[in-house]
Amino acid sequence: MPELSVVLPCYNEAAGIPRLLHAYAEAGGGRDFELILVDNGSQDATAEVVAGLVATHPFVRPIRIERNRGYGDGIMHGLRAARADVLAWSHADLQTDPADVFRAHDRFLALSDQHALVKGRRVGRRLGERLVSRGMQAIALLALRRLIREINAQPKVFHRSLLDHLPAPPTDFNFDLYVLYQARRSGWSFHEIEVLFPRRPFGISNWSATIGSRLRAIARSIRFMIALGAGRHP
Repeated sequence: MPELSVVLPCYNEAAGIPRLLHAYAEAGGGRDFELILVDNGSQDATAEVVAGLVATHPFVRPIRIERNRGYGDGIMHGLRAARADVLAWSHADLQTDPADVFRAHDRFLALSDQHALVKGRRVGRRLGERLVSRGMQAIALLALRRLIREINAQPKVFHRSLLDHLPAPPTDFNFDLYVLYQARRSGWSFHEIEVLFPRRPFGISNWSATIGSRLRAIARSIRFMIALGAGRHP
């Protein structure tokens, strides 16, 4: 069994997959891990590209979901298929350095605490991006009465027992918030590592491609926070 299972949801990431796997091969050299690539209903050649690289990247476990039901759904498929006791998820768009996943894993192991969650904290971001993150943090504090910083920063590393505290994970981009809230609610401690978050080199974001889509995603997250805090979501 691997020591670490890393889940990456992929949607139309064919152009970046070769570079992504090369980066994981370098960063994870000498480590016992599996990389679960969840092809989340991609409409491009993601499945074909992954299939062509599996033979030369034995740490890769591909999973195909025929219909995209959302970012959170893709991650949960990967987490449920994971074999290791320590789990992680991150992004497949090369905005998160694979080396950050292994740094977070090392931090988790050093803590020797099964109820610890290690996550990224983005640094070097533009003022507007920082203000949005701080605003969402403030709204989460008001709605959920818990301090949750840098909700969408990756990676996230934790013991698989946390899955027992996720009775109804959302299928969309509110997945990160839900997991952090449930972890905090269940007594998990949070620990952070500093990470960079550069622009993605390939493709476009599935939620922030335009100002309109970004505003709709923020509004959806606020509604979810309010429902979660009011007990209208498990």
